[in-house]
Formats: sequence, structure tokens, C-alpha cells
Amino acid sequence: MAQIHGNSTKTAAEYFRRFICDLEDEGDLVVVKAEVDPHLELGAIIRRVYETAEKAPLFDNIKGRRENGLFRILGAPVGASKLPGKPFIRIAKSLGLPSTATAHEIVAKINAAKSLPAVPSREVETGPVKEFKLLGDDIDLTALPIPLLHQDDGGKYLQTFGMYVVQSPDGTWVNWSITRGMLHGKRSLVGPVIPRQDIGVIREMWRERGQDMPFALCFGVPPAAIMVSGMPLPKGVNETDFIGALTGSAVEVVKCETSDIRVPANAELVLEGVVSRTETGLEGPMAEYHGLVFPGTSRGCPIFKVDALTYRKDPIVPVCVAGKAVEENHTVWGVMQAAEVLSICQAAGLPIKTVWNPFASHCLWFVLQVDTRQLRALSTNIAEFSAKAGHIVFGSKPGYYIPKIYLVGDDIDPSSLEDVVWAEATRCQPGANEFYFDQYPTIPLVPYVSHGIKPDGHHKKVVRCCMFPAEFTRADPFWKQGSFRESYPVDVQERVRRRWGSYGF
Repeated sequence: MAQIHGNSTKTAAEYFRRFICDLEDEGDLVVVKAEVDPHLELGAIIRRVYETAEKAPLFDNIKGRRENGLFRILGAPVGASKLPGKPFIRIAKSLGLPSTATAHEIVAKINAAKSLPAVPSREVETGPVKEFKLLGDDIDLTALPIPLLHQDDGGKYLQTFGMYVVQSPDGTWVNWSITRGMLHGKRSLVGPVIPRQDIGVIREMWRERGQDMPFALCFGVPPAAIMVSGMPLPKGVNETDFIGALTGSAVEVVKCETSDIRVPANAELVLEGVVSRTETGLEGPMAEYHGLVFPGTSRGCPIFKVDALTYRKDPIVPVCVAGKAVEENHTVWGVMQAAEVLSICQAAGLPIKTVWNPFASHCLWFVLQVDTRQLRALSTNIAEFSAKAGHIVFGSKPGYYIPKIYLVGDDIDPSSLEDVVWAEATRCQPGANEFYFDQYPTIPLVPYVSHGIKPDGHHKKVVRCCMFPAEFTRADPFWKQGSFRESYPVDVQERVRRRWGSYGF
């Protein structure tokens, strides 16, 4: 394992190399020394890691890796883990939490940071990412071991878990975000820039001036930064300020070689250039976060022209092999959306305890746990409360990405898919507990939006209230769970636990 390179005081949330070393120390990392082919073999390994909740693989010996160190790959950087008691270890480490953090503790930490003072980034003169530089025609992306991740992908994807940095022409709004990028040429990538997303809004500002938009694409950034890059913060908010509040420390940034953009000084590798205001190229298809790929569906997307490449010695590029859960779209984007929805609901006065995206729902179900004590004080009912929750969430920035909301009571754990399915199956009465909304748009990446039955207007969104009417009025539940925890006296439970081994288990 490479040494921590002079940043030993930084936490795993602040420093990618520390994050990797911490995973190794806790037994959640495997260093792959065998030569691995970036043509499908690497992607297949990472995909199997996701589907078995295995250790994150660090590939040290990628076929075609150049002598100057470009590059190693970390797969499944924020995948789920089967370590006992630590299923969310990579999420927790990324946010500065103990490895044993629960879903509730993770969302609470993110939500609490919303009320803390902003901590702006701090510019430094240089950093590890400036150790080596390639400029202009010295750059040849086609010579690098960029992987083909799925056999039906339209090309090789370098950008699956890096962070784009763009800023408004006046420099007042700096946006850090994640969107995919496919190899296009020796000095170019191609990828989607959705107009409703922040990167699309800022690109339009540059286009209105008749200019290309400068960008930086950063790999191996502080883990807290990549988490927040997947968070739908309000437009105009600088992610750097929130990252500093979340970690309690300013992000150290350094100026780019070709623009005024600042990037994390301890990043592994940075590509700099401009997004063409006019030129497009065919991009995709790609197996996406929803777990599907539609072969032959390439479409024209903006070209990202690369003018500079800076990197540290033996850089490590994190890679997400998108597809069936659980991968980074679900553990990063899904979790950060959930935290933002919680903040929005609480700011609007809704009695919501926590919010979670069950990973198996592929970022399409969001479960809102209702505080029934506060709910009763509102003197409301299922229809009225569900309508209010739907308008607040679906009308928000993260609501664009969310088609389905589940409201559950105190006794349901939103992070347990089994609990959520049980609540929906037993308490959501078809028709009476389902409320539809067709006035809000949905991101076209949702498979049934792009390939399903076309409605006259927007595709419908739905709130499913998985609660009994009595939960809105009665303090004492009229039911009990048929479970180990609720169907037996405490002394019997304790005796069974104590004697478990003697039973032969």
C-alpha cells in the first residue's frame, strides 16, 4: 500500500488515501496483484464484488498501465460490506463516522451539518495532485487503461466516480457534481449534461455568453467531497462550504493549470479543459443505476475537451460499475438525496424522523418515517398528510429524481427493505392509501419514463401511506408484531439469547 504522503493528520473523510488505508486496516480492502484486463475483466470483478458485498478491490496491476503510473483503480469505493456489524462502513468512513454507524446515524449526521456554519475552502500553493503534469498534445487518453465496464456499453468509461468542478462565469457559484463520461478521443470525453441539473444550468450561462464552459474532472478527492457531490443542494450553494461544515475542516484547494477553477489539492488525478458549447458526439448506452441497459441507444452529448492532466505518483482512480444494487449510485446519491429530503421536510414542518432510500429500489423509493406523536398534534388524516408530503417532496430539487414515496410509522425501520415491504403489504390499502401527482417532471433516466407507456403529460408520481388511520389519532397502537422482540416477555428473550449456543445453533 502506498504511504499516506504527508497528510497523516487528515481523517478518512478528508483524504482518499487515508480512507483506503483505513479500509485495509479494518479488513474491507483487498489489493489485487494479479494482472487484470481493463476490457470487461476488471468490470466483472467489481460487479461481483457489489453483488456479494465483498471487500473493495484495489487493482495494482492493470494491463496497459503506463510506466509513469497512470493508473491504478479502486473498485466499489462506497459499496456495501458484509463485515459483521459494519454494512455501511464505506459510507460511514466517507462522512467521518464510526464504521458501525447505522442508517439513521448516517442521515442524522448529514442533516445536522445543514445547520452548522459554512466552512469555505482554503487555497494552498500546491499539493500532491501537482506532482506530474501533461499538457496539450502530450495527452493521449486512448493510451490509458480505461475500462470497458459492461459488454453492452457504448464505449470505455473513465468517469464513473470522479467529481466535475464547474463555476458560473462570474465565479460566485462553484458546483461539484458527478455525471458519467465516456472516452471520445485522444483528448476528449463525451457525456450527458442534463439541463435541469446544476452542471447544465451553469453550462447554459456560458453558452449565453458564446463561450465554452471550463471544467475540471477530479479523481480520488476527499471522500466527504464525493458524497456531497451526489447531494442535491439548493442551486447556488457551493458544495465546498457544506463539505467543510460536514467534516469540521476546510477543503484545501489548488488552482488549475488552464483556468481559474480550484480543485482538491490532495486529489489523485485531475483532467482540465472546456465543455464545447456546440460540438457533440455519440455517447452510451451504459448500464445505469436502475440496473438496466438498452443496447443501441446512443445519443448526442457535449464533448469535454481535455487540455491538461495533473496527477500524483501512482494515482488511484475510483470506479463505479453501475448496475443492480448495491453500488455507489445507491450508497452515495441515494443516501445524500435522502438526507436532503429529510432537511426539506423538517424545514416545511412535516413530522418526519428520518428518510432512507432502500438500496434495492435503485434510488426510486424513498421511505419517510413519521413521528406519530407529532403527527397526532396536527389533527390531520391520511389523505391530507399524504398530499402535503407529496407536494413538498416532489416539488423540491431532489423530488425531480424521486417517483415513489412511502410513509411509514414509528415501528418500521426505513433502512430495512423487509420492514418496508411488510408495511406496504399490510397497511397500504390499494386506492385509499395511494395518492398520485402528475404535475411534476421525472428524470428521463428512470426506465419506464424513457421506455414505458407515454402519458399525455408528466409521468405520475405516487405517495403510498403505509400506516393505519388510527396512527393519526391514537397514542396506543392496537396491534403487536408477531416477532421475537414483541411476542415474548423480556426474561424469555434474554434466556433464549443466553442459551442460544446450547440449543445447537
